[in-house]
Amino acid sequence: MKAYLDVAVRNMTPRRAHERAVKEAVRLALKYAGVRGNGEVSVVMVGERAIRALKREWKGEDKVTDVLSFRFAEGGCVDMRKQGEAEHLGEIVICLPYAYTQAQELGVQGREHIITLAAHGAIHLAGIDHERSAQEARRTEAIQKKVIKHVL
Repeated sequence: MKAYLDVAVRNMTPRRAHERAVKEAVRLALKYAGVRGNGEVSVVMVGERAIRALKREWKGEDKVTDVLSFRFAEGGCVDMRKQGEAEHLGEIVICLPYAYTQAQELGVQGREHIITLAAHGAIHLAGIDHERSAQEARRTEAIQKKVIKHVL
């Protein structure tokens, strides 16, 4: 049976979310991170108030951020081969207004930055944390670059 990864994107803002590119970025990032099998990922695009509330509740920091990942799977790299049933890997939350502001500051297109954030969130869902070690930071950067190259 062929592996299937369902990526659901829900945009809670009036901003353009580039849903198709986000779905592809998440799928590719998980593939490059070693995630195999059937699974599901949710991506939610929110405004600054919502991301601030999530950051405060889950990270104890009262500030706006660009992306948060909520990983539902246990352990390191996920292998979702479970008799065809889909495992919900987790949820990625992207703050669209903040992402567009960051894109301007970085001198990149909004679409490119949103794809990068989606890939970044997916990499965290795969259990890779750029803050844990220099090796994981390099791996995160390499996966993000590969995703951008293929999606753009």
